[in-house]
Amino acid sequence: MTASSSRRDFYHLGRAAEIEGRAGGHGGANGRTGRDGLPLTIEVPVGTMVMEEGEDGERTMLADLIEPGSMLLLARGGVGGKGNTGFATSTNQTPVLAEAGAEGESRVVVFELRLDSDVVLVGAPNAGKSTLLAALTNARPQVADYPFTTVDPVHGVVDLGERDILLLELPALAEGASVGYGLGSGHLRHAERARALAYVVDGASGDVVEAYRAVRREVAAYGKGLTGKPALVIVTKADLPEAASGLEAVLRTLRRVSKVHAVGVSAASGAGLEGLRGELSSLAPPRERRRGRPERTEAPPVRARPNRAEVTVRGGVFEVSSPRAERIMPMVDVKNWRARLQLHAELGRLGVLEALEKQGVRAGDTVRIGGAELLWE
Repeated sequence: MTASSSRRDFYHLGRAAEIEGRAGGHGGANGRTGRDGLPLTIEVPVGTMVMEEGEDGERTMLADLIEPGSMLLLARGGVGGKGNTGFATSTNQTPVLAEAGAEGESRVVVFELRLDSDVVLVGAPNAGKSTLLAALTNARPQVADYPFTTVDPVHGVVDLGERDILLLELPALAEGASVGYGLGSGHLRHAERARALAYVVDGASGDVVEAYRAVRREVAAYGKGLTGKPALVIVTKADLPEAASGLEAVLRTLRRVSKVHAVGVSAASGAGLEGLRGELSSLAPPRERRRGRPERTEAPPVRARPNRAEVTVRGGVFEVSSPRAERIMPMVDVKNWRARLQLHAELGRLGVLEALEKQGVRAGDTVRIGGAELLWE
């Protein structure tokens, strides 16, 4: 898979799907080999975290694709099979056995997108985040007078002349979001990559301090170290009479309660926006320049089954575990006596006969190899 920086809607990646590469082709007469399988490349957005999910539900990080063009080898294809000529020996000039190709690796993975940003805007429904983002940046988010207008994260760039600041507006955090109310708190995962948080509070909401505390509680409930990031409180709608009255006292209280700076702004009139740009610049100083080199990583190989033959007796049936023998069985014509003789010799070479004898197999017993059952002679 490869990380792409092209612009498209990558937010809804939560569907389960089975994906596999194209298998190789069959060989032909006169020693002709079959065509190779084709690699399958899955394009994911930059910032995608790839995790393997075990049978117990535990997830293991495989790669964090944070650079455009970075690639992850997620699963390896299987080895090719062998035709009849692959079984030819000095004593067996006309082999009739063949071996099917091995299955490639299979693993269950989870993709989680973490959008990059300098500052993330978080706030309650109708706090004015979208209006503020539109006033500060070139973004054009949907703005309406009903809650939960923003349903997906929205990026915007604040132009400071000498440099830019990347803002990310997250969907509203209603009280109880940590337990699934409203849109929930799942979008807060994007704040994990952010350098700082800006709590956006509606200045006309009545109890502004409690409105801030409610959002802060939801962020704290999410955890992942978000409350330890540098932060700023932005009180919006400062042009409205109910917000302007006592604004300075509210800001002083917020600074004391939050232990961070608090500013009042009006996206409608532009009041306070220039000062806010300065605050954002201080909150997210210039980053060190990245090398920006795409990386190629490989997921650790899926643990392969041992090649040695093992036999387990279940319900009177001798079940053989041998990857090579299991790949030969589908290719054997058991009605052909020559094929049966050659199969017996090959099972001896693979250690299957010895493993069966150790388990006490006798004539008339049922032996299962892969999906095939044999009456032992």
